[in-house]
Amino acid sequence: MNMNKPEKYNPDVNKKYEQVTKDRENTHFSYTKQVYKGITNDFPEKVEKPDDLKLKQEEPDFDLIKSKMEEAVREREREKIEQEKILKELREKKINKKLIINTGNSSDVQESHEDMKNSYNKFKIDKNDNLKKEKMALNDVLDFINKL
Repeated sequence: MNMNKPEKYNPDVNKKYEQVTKDRENTHFSYTKQVYKGITNDFPEKVEKPDDLKLKQEEPDFDLIKSKMEEAVREREREKIEQEKILKELREKKINKKLIINTGNSSDVQESHEDMKNSYNKFKIDKNDNLKKEKMALNDVLDFINKL
């Protein structure tokens, strides 16, 4: 710290400080048993034993508590139903969207993901086409021979 600096003088602060010190000198405090800013605003008149300072607890109104709880549960159920309704609408919008796949001159409309997965069979090349044709021709020849 630098002790060589001169102190700053602020006349507004100085006047307020002087006024506060005068008020402190003129104010006389007295000791009382009066409560200042109590929590419950219930101040006992005579305090003879510690039990006099205990808070008096009233019986809770169970019907009121129960009705508030039921109202809260109903409100949550209403919110849940609204959310489910919104989610259902979103699901329906997703299902109603159609994905169009162009294959050559025509287009196939796919309704869902499952249909898209199963559509690969259209594009699958069957390796055994020639063998199946030959087998059917031979079966036809054998059936013709058996009939003779």
